[in-house]
Amino acid sequence: MPPKILIRTLLSISITATLLSACATEVGSPSPAPASLPAAVPMPRTQAPTEPAAQQTLPPTALESCVRAVYFPNFPQQYQRQLREIACHLQVRDGLPASYVIPSLQNARFNARAVALMTPPPPSNKPVVPYPWWRYRDQFLHPDRIQRGLQFWNAHRTLLEEVSQKYGVPGSILMGILNIETGFGSFMGNFSVLNSNLSLALALPGRRRFFLHETAETLKLAQKLGVSPASLTGSEAGAMGMSQFLASSYLRYGIVWNDPPGGPLPNLWTSPADVLASTANFFLAHGWQPGQPVMGRVAGTAGGNTDFFLHGKHPLGQLLAAGIRPEAPSGLPADTPVGLLRLQTAEGPTLFIAYPNFYAIMGYNPSVYYSATVWAYAQAIQHALNG
Repeated sequence: MPPKILIRTLLSISITATLLSACATEVGSPSPAPASLPAAVPMPRTQAPTEPAAQQTLPPTALESCVRAVYFPNFPQQYQRQLREIACHLQVRDGLPASYVIPSLQNARFNARAVALMTPPPPSNKPVVPYPWWRYRDQFLHPDRIQRGLQFWNAHRTLLEEVSQKYGVPGSILMGILNIETGFGSFMGNFSVLNSNLSLALALPGRRRFFLHETAETLKLAQKLGVSPASLTGSEAGAMGMSQFLASSYLRYGIVWNDPPGGPLPNLWTSPADVLASTANFFLAHGWQPGQPVMGRVAGTAGGNTDFFLHGKHPLGQLLAAGIRPEAPSGLPADTPVGLLRLQTAEGPTLFIAYPNFYAIMGYNPSVYYSATVWAYAQAIQHALNG
């Protein structure tokens, strides 16, 4: 491969792997084991409503009555009409007053960098270079990451145990999320959430429905928090706080724990208690089963036609009957729906059984690599704690 092509290929892989660490919950029907990392970052932590803002058709009289000749100075001319329509829908469909909507949008600014980061690359005829799971995983299991986790455990051990007892989600799994998302809060993003949502809604027609909904939720969240929308910062995809919640998930799953700086709404930036409780609450809402495993390595060389089980979910009993058995028995009923994953480890292609809790983590980010890495980090932390 010519050097320039090789450099471009490696750079593309590196960027893709980094972006996959972003949060997401717009889950479709994920493939159990992708051949390579997806090119675009899936969207974080919510599903768009059935009738989202600015997707419904308003009568011309309504449009004229709520926006008229409003201009948005920090956005390109090509988006002015769409912004007037968005402003109108935010008022009519989302019930936000004009005195709040119009100034918020006029003070917002088009963010071309967020758009560039979130735009999928153009189709290419060149073969995709597979990116093995172990390379993605090891970014987040670096000794420095383990050390940060141990420090977090030592600082918040009692809290982790209390949250785990209440919600049934192990503290090590919650730590796996915080590790991947923000390095335990070391970097939570410096993009204006409103700017990102508006810019992505305008510039990415295929994701407009999703980001218009998040625009409305961002304005509602700022209103409830009593802060300026411009003060909410996060990732280029509009995710906020230590666990990178979207505004919609903040409002839906956020939990206030009994600790300062608790209040009417959770503090997902500086309150580890609110962050951990909210993340655990999110998992419960997405099917987490307390006491059940997440995934398990298949014992030995599985017999039978394993390729058949690599697609979709199957009753656990069918895998066992085909000779596909986990190294550690799960104790789950034979009718439990599970998936079979083939992930590239340092030893080569390796089979894993994915239990329902694996797919609950995929509610947080619909990447198989992501969920498997959350589990791997939890395992590594437990090993470090046990000495």
